Amino acid sequence: MRLLALLVSLGLGACLIERNPLFQDETPTIAANTDGGDSTSSGSDSEAGDGDGNGDGDGDGDGDGDGDGDGDGDGDGDGDGDCQDPVAPGGDPCPPACSTCEDNVCAINCIGDKACDSDDILCPPGFACAVVCDGATACKDVDVTCSDQYACSVTCNSGDEACKKLTMICGGGSCSLTCGATDEICYDASVECGTGACSASCQGTSAPKSMPGCDAACACTPC
Repeated sequence: MRLLALLVSLGLGACLIERNPLFQDETPTIAANTDGGDSTSSGSDSEAGDGDGNGDGDGDGDGDGDGDGDGDGDGDGDGDGDCQDPVAPGGDPCPPACSTCEDNVCAINCIGDKACDSDDILCPPGFACAVVCDGATACKDVDVTCSDQYACSVTCNSGDEACKKLTMICGGGSCSLTCGATDEICYDASVECGTGACSASCQGTSAPKSMPGCDAACACTPC
């Protein structure tokens, strides 16, 4: 009898230990993300549609919406804002101040030693202006006054102190001074910037001492 009771007891224990399938927990199935994307991609970047996160929609990351990447908003990618020279009308006859006229450009040539030394050069109205200085002190102590709205340039090619103490007075057009490689060719020169693009380029060590008004120009590039 004891043996029979023991066997019955062991059978009941096995039944109790076996898991009842009615109470087995089912493990939830997690669906894989098959779209290869980030579930959080609906944030601010996707609202812009460009992926740079600035909300301008052009994808260049500068925030101005023009897609050129320079941040100035003009769409040309050169970073110069809205600097653009109007086209000078020119006209006949060629003004007396000009050495030659080609289309709408007045060329003023100061060629030779002391060619325009201490002169006041006034660019004529209605023309873009290009002054060339070549020779020792060719444009030393010269004041070049550009027109109110058209492009203006001074090129100091060569010659000792060719443009020493030259002063370039810019207007509303672009304004540029180029200094050659001769020592002290642009020593103590200055470019008084206007509202147009203002620049100086130097092929040697000699550079204009100052560019007052540079901050007010629509673009400014010193040597």
